[in-house]
Amino acid sequence: MNTGRGKLRKFFALSFREKRFFTEAFVLHLWVGLVLKVVPFRRIPGVFASRQFDAPTEAETQSRHTLSGRQTELIDFIRRAIQRAGRVSPWKNRCLVSSLAGRCMLRRRNIPSQISLGILKGADGRAIAHSWLTSGEIEIVEKSGDHTEMYRF
Repeated sequence: MNTGRGKLRKFFALSFREKRFFTEAFVLHLWVGLVLKVVPFRRIPGVFASRQFDAPTEAETQSRHTLSGRQTELIDFIRRAIQRAGRVSPWKNRCLVSSLAGRCMLRRRNIPSQISLGILKGADGRAIAHSWLTSGEIEIVEKSGDHTEMYRF
């Protein structure tokens, strides 16, 4: 069992840069969770849209997803920070919160991304919702499963 002391020890073992990214991700997880509590869900795509990358043509989509080495490095730091923050996030809908927090971190660094919302029919016949975040070919929040994409922004 990982106690609070163990979690603190892991945090202090991180590099300064990793601590900074984790702290940003954690604060964004808290903020996004609160936003989801007060903003009607139908407005969420507008609030978290990647405005600088709206309505791409197919050619723009292809060129936009060519990431530089620096962007790939930043995405890797963001992905790990989002995963770490998600593990300690108090919110139940972790995938959506993580996807939206990751979008904020990427947008702040002018890195294009796409959030997908999908569903999967569970063994009991109930729909299971999931959200995932990608930038180029990199999954920041993993799709994990054979979810049918219903919406992308």
